Order: sequence, then C-alpha cells, then structure tokens
Amino acid sequence: MRKSFFLLSARNMPSLLAMTFLVIWIWCRPSWCGAQEEPVPYNVVEDVVYGHKDGMALTLDVIDPSTDRNGLGLVVVSSGSWVSRKSDNIADEDKRRKFDHWIQGLLKGGFTLFVVRHGSSPRYTVPEMTPDILRSVRFVRANAERFRVKPSHLGITSGSSGAHLSLMAAMLGDDGDPGAVDPLERVSSRTQAVVAWFPPTDLVNWGVPKGYTFLAIARSDLFERILGNTDDLEEKLKQISPIYLVKPEAPPLLLIHGDADKTVPLQQSKIMHSKYEEMGLESKLIVHPGGGHSSWPGIMEQYPEVWQWFESHLR
Repeated sequence: MRKSFFLLSARNMPSLLAMTFLVIWIWCRPSWCGAQEEPVPYNVVEDVVYGHKDGMALTLDVIDPSTDRNGLGLVVVSSGSWVSRKSDNIADEDKRRKFDHWIQGLLKGGFTLFVVRHGSSPRYTVPEMTPDILRSVRFVRANAERFRVKPSHLGITSGSSGAHLSLMAAMLGDDGDPGAVDPLERVSSRTQAVVAWFPPTDLVNWGVPKGYTFLAIARSDLFERILGNTDDLEEKLKQISPIYLVKPEAPPLLLIHGDADKTVPLQQSKIMHSKYEEMGLESKLIVHPGGGHSSWPGIMEQYPEVWQWFESHLR
C-alpha cells in the first residue's frame, strides 16, 4: 500500500478516519443524488416476494423501460448504511425513481432492474444480509422467463454499502445445492458481471493498514451494528471484506470512484482492482476527478461505460 495515499498525522488520523467512515451511515436522498435529465418512462411491478425471514417478506421491485428493453437483467442492491428502505407512498417512490441516477442511469441503457431489499442493520448483521442478496439472484434466475431476461447472464450493481453487498454476493455466488429441500436453493446464485460504485472492500485496512483499530476506538458501537458482538474483530471484518473472498471464478468487475470521496477512500477501489489484476481477473477502475460520494455533477455521463461493461459480459 502506498504510504502517500493519506497525508495524515498520527495525531489526527483516528478522528479523520472515523469521520469519513461514519458518513456511510447517512442515507443518500434522491434530491442529493438525482439525475438532471428527462426521466425515462418505465413499468414497475412492486414488492415481489423473493423469500421470507423471521416471518417477514423479503421483497424486490421489477423496473424496466417502457421502450427499448435490451433483455438484460441487473440486480440492484437497495442499501444505504446497510439499511434497505422504501416509502409506503407510491408517489414518493415514483418521484425518486424518476430523479435518481441509480435507476435512471440504468433504465436509459435498456436494462431490466430488480431492486432488492435485504434484512437491515441493526437487526441483521452483514453475514445475515449477504444470503438475502444471493437468494434474490436465485429468484431472478428461476423466474427469468417471467421477467423476460436472460437467466444465464445476470449482473449486479450498487453504490457504497450496496456495492459492498453486491461484491459479497458476487464473490460468494455458487451453483446451487442439487439436494436442497427448498427448490430455489438448487438454483445458481452466480452473477456474470459487477459494477461497484465507491465500495468498501477491505474493512481491516480502511484507508491505512489496520485502519479499523482507529474506528473501533472512535466509535465503539460501529462494528457491533454490522457484525454483532464479537471477540475476534479483525478476523470477522476479513470475513465480510470482499477483497479476501476473491476467487479465480470471480465475475468481471468495473469499479467507479471519485478521487474526492470523503466517505469511502479511493484506496478501497484501488486495492480491489489490484487484487483482481494480481489474480489475472478482468477488472477496470474508473476514477472521476473531483468526484465525491454518491453523486457528482455530470454523473449520468458515466453510465455509457456501465452499459458497455454489462452488455459486453451479459450478452
């Protein structure tokens, strides 16, 4: 790791690292992250149940453009601060979808979106969230004909904590268990391409080597919210850090990160990209000059590269 990445003194390093990490817990509201273009007309099927958890339904929304569908399906992880949210007011949801670059940017490319909600913090920890995302992939694949997408090639994407969960699912996807009692568990949860925007990838070395130790001191409840009570924090953080889970069969990965991101250090994408290169896997890192977290002026201009990535690997 390059020592010049963070020009922090020993005195202010803990507080600055804590401040940048804790901003992840702020929900990215549509008015902050909206696309400044004419909205793409879309069709939506609300609250499709893909599973159950502790007596509660796990749901996703199916959204596709009214015209110019390309028949390619993308799982979009709905997560801010490892929390999934949806308004009960459909008008509010419609407004968000029309002016949210996450939705509009992908609809403009013709993709069918499966916006997945997972069990949220603090009730559920990250190790309990990842199986939700994997189940949603199995569900979409099993119902691909119904949703008019290709079952053999599915993509996954999101930003920040959602990108973290997208990477976790991409690294842990499997071929399914032929002997499973639940028919859905017999279906593959593998994805064939990933686009991760400014993702946490190594929660141990956050910004600097062993950066998690500063966070543990500055915010003692932080890791409890995403991991629960644990006596072996470093090992547990490794288990939920995608960089330690990369395998030879990991899907092609596009990383997008702003170099002015004060929430998730650019270092997190750089080291994930380097890990892929080290293993001879296909990866590309796009660094946006002056880009902050969640959005930046002209962010919609980034989406053609996203479309190209998915189209080249999902067709």
